[in-house]
Amino acid sequence: MKKYSVRPAAPNDIEAVYALIAKQNVADYGDAMLTIDDLRKSWQHINFETETCAAYADGKLAGFAELLNGDSPYIYLEDRSNVDLGFQLLTILEEEALNRKAKDIRLSTRISEKNKTLLELFASNGYRSDLTFLIMERTLNEPPDVPRWPERVHVRAFILAQDEYATYQADEEASPDKGYHEPLSFQGWVTRMGMDRESFDPSLWFLAIEENEIVGVALNVCERKTNTGWVDHLSVRPAWRNKGIGKSLLLHAFSEFYRRGVHRVRLSVDSKSLTNAPHLYKNVGMNTIQQYHIYEKSLRM
Repeated sequence: MKKYSVRPAAPNDIEAVYALIAKQNVADYGDAMLTIDDLRKSWQHINFETETCAAYADGKLAGFAELLNGDSPYIYLEDRSNVDLGFQLLTILEEEALNRKAKDIRLSTRISEKNKTLLELFASNGYRSDLTFLIMERTLNEPPDVPRWPERVHVRAFILAQDEYATYQADEEASPDKGYHEPLSFQGWVTRMGMDRESFDPSLWFLAIEENEIVGVALNVCERKTNTGWVDHLSVRPAWRNKGIGKSLLLHAFSEFYRRGVHRVRLSVDSKSLTNAPHLYKNVGMNTIQQYHIYEKSLRM
């Protein structure tokens, strides 16, 4: 069995760690999912000693593990079949989580359906999944259909330094029906939506308005490296549902991506959505290309 030198990560590991994360994400999701600048920024707030673990063999990075937010273990392996190293890294993360001396710690992670090693690793170590997400995609080979807005409803772009709190309120009001939603504070929402990142583009956020009131939102991002558009959040407040607003917001977003030369658009959706969102997305020409599972486990002292 190969021997590994295992230690907490250090700032000078960042290039090797980023290359490993990006490689695994591309294999699992078809997208690097982050830039090295994103990783560098997140590392400004990480405790390397308690929240990271790097395994080296023959001077090369063989595995990396991180405990995001103190309760989300993520494992990255150079050799995708190396379940033994994965187990070693996961054990270290769980021990660190327990060292926080909480009575009950609930760990949660995301695993691609394509990563059979990690699915096996987490399942065999007591993690269970009741939540599966679909990644759906549409290729825009031609201009999408023109949206049909309900009477008195129109769309406009998000205005920075004006619409933040009202957009947060509308998005949060619509989110509980997603089933897995946990309420966010305004600042938590700002962080979740990446508004503090350099890559944030408010011109890709669209608001459905009725009489100056936000009734629905399509909050989108563009992954420039792969020229892929992502519908990050699509939300319609309950009182305005079943009027075609969600579909119109999607078509409006598609049109803007197409205008910018972004011809691949993706989103992630709960496969058991209480509002049957996958049906809506299929209705506008999106198809499922991948899926991933949320695995959870409780640790007790």
